[in-house]
Amino acid sequence: MTDRERILAAIRGQRPDRLPWVPRLEFWHRARLRQGTLPADLRSLSLMEIADRLGVGCYSVIPDFTACASETDMLDRALGIFNLPVLPYQVTLEDVERRVLRRGRETVIEYHTPVGSIRTATVFTDEMLDGGASISWITEHAIRQPCDFETVAYIFSHLRVEPHLDGYLARRREIGDRGIVIGYTSGTACPMQHIMKELMPLDQFFYALHDTPAAVERLAEQIQPFFQRIQDIAADSPAEVVLLGGNYDDSITYPPFFEKHILPALRDYAELLHRKGKYLMTHTDGENRKLLPLYRAAGFDIADSLCPYPMTRCKLEEIREAFADRITIWGGIPSILLCPDSASEADFRRFIDELVERYGRASHFILGVSDMVTADAEWDRLSYITDRVARIQPE
Repeated sequence: MTDRERILAAIRGQRPDRLPWVPRLEFWHRARLRQGTLPADLRSLSLMEIADRLGVGCYSVIPDFTACASETDMLDRALGIFNLPVLPYQVTLEDVERRVLRRGRETVIEYHTPVGSIRTATVFTDEMLDGGASISWITEHAIRQPCDFETVAYIFSHLRVEPHLDGYLARRREIGDRGIVIGYTSGTACPMQHIMKELMPLDQFFYALHDTPAAVERLAEQIQPFFQRIQDIAADSPAEVVLLGGNYDDSITYPPFFEKHILPALRDYAELLHRKGKYLMTHTDGENRKLLPLYRAAGFDIADSLCPYPMTRCKLEEIREAFADRITIWGGIPSILLCPDSASEADFRRFIDELVERYGRASHFILGVSDMVTADAEWDRLSYITDRVARIQPE
């Protein structure tokens, strides 16, 4: 089977000839290039060629936010709005004046509208770049005072969102049988999570949700048409799998919040995609134990970047039992196990050997590193996983 066939078989609940193995290498690759520590025989290779050399599927789930077609693609990052070529849609701001100031690695943007103005700022630090980060840190959020709600609502009410499949289709041709290209909609599942994650500092969001819930809920309602539009475009795209939402944690997107705001959004979108013969993926990369029962109720098909113990409290077998062969795990290897300063060779090999022995012929499992292969990961440990997976014998 090809890697593409293995991935799709696992999602459909079939048993591939062996475990699909698709690590996210881009952070490791960027960091090693910056540090000059990429193995000598890999320095002339592209990331896809490195994946081929390693013998793994080609990862194309969370977009590479550095893969821009122009310098304007990430200008609206602090609004949670992106225009990367691989996305199935394109967003244009209308009747909004944008003033951009770049100061080294910092980008400051002023948005001027008929109802008011806001200012955002983002930055890349040396530490972020050394770690291979692809997306900037928000240092000034869009909403910092009550009057900003109206301005942000105006901006989201004046977005033109259109299908834009050229970049997505080009990526599919590039990947070929090496994997699948996920149709990415948004890293937030619903407008309320979008406000929490992108538009306000976290503490201020919860203060506002407690003190002025009507204002926060009204903004969420005004952002909803944007979410509906990008979801409809992705649902009508050629993507077999579509991603909506992520970065859940049972202490931040705590169960009552998840159940009220996020679960209905995932459930409704899953139902729409299922009617079209497609699958819904969401990015479950935090502490998940208290959310596991809600994940099943949400009806999504793939839990991306799922990270078990020892990086989180949940054992892998606990997660598999909770998913009951209804949700596919994409992940399963804690990134610290690849790093010699965090895990011994013996502990690393024991974890991988036990995982492959137990799940090497399982359905609903795509092996990956959660959340990504980090800068200090060892190539030899990646190769060990490849070799161990290759020895799996079909039933």
